[in-house]
Amino acid sequence: MNGTDTPMDQEAHVEALAGELDAIRRRVINVVGHELRTPVTTIHGLAGELSAAEDLATVRDVIGPALLRNAARLTVLLDDLLVAAGIETAIPVDSPGHLELADEVRAIWGDLRSSMLQLDGPPTTVTGPLTGIRRALRAVLENAAAYGTSEPEVSITEDEGTVTVRVFSPGPDIHPEEVRLATEPFFRGERAVTSHAGLGMGLSIAKAVAEGAGGTLSFEATVGGTLTSIVLPRAPIQ
Repeated sequence: MNGTDTPMDQEAHVEALAGELDAIRRRVINVVGHELRTPVTTIHGLAGELSAAEDLATVRDVIGPALLRNAARLTVLLDDLLVAAGIETAIPVDSPGHLELADEVRAIWGDLRSSMLQLDGPPTTVTGPLTGIRRALRAVLENAAAYGTSEPEVSITEDEGTVTVRVFSPGPDIHPEEVRLATEPFFRGERAVTSHAGLGMGLSIAKAVAEGAGGTLSFEATVGGTLTSIVLPRAPIQ
């Protein structure tokens, strides 16, 4: 709005903002309610089994580990909610260090899939908060693993003072509006809603971590898929 807006213009602007806020509110309630229900329901059921269990081995080998897994899932969900609320302490922060990117990317992909990852680029080291950078890389690769139609193609390039990791994920065309909102908290595209669980926080957290480390994250549609690029500070050459 500006000084030349009429009362009608201002009213229309307020109504538009109210509509956007209501859409965000409904999106958050829907996503959070759905994602919290599963671990909470599971923990409730396991607690009932625990109270009735007579076999210590069952408690140790089955119920205990299941409780820990679901409690860990709740912890991740709550951390994501704190990040979405702008509480920066929920973003992993540790002392800056050096990280060899190619090795880290391969290690993360090995945790996600048994297939080989196509990765091009020289051995390159970045500097920054190691836990945060690892979380950002994992979020991008998890996104590619979940929604790509085949294994992603990863390239690492160096520039003066920075390193760029590009992750191309093959897949169908996506709507421009989904591209625009991809790094927004709680946004889940049409395919995500119908095929995978999640809060829709992965790329938004990766972006926050990258920016906190002095870098950037971008997401765009390309021919035959999507491209996510993370730019991070390059470690000084010793």
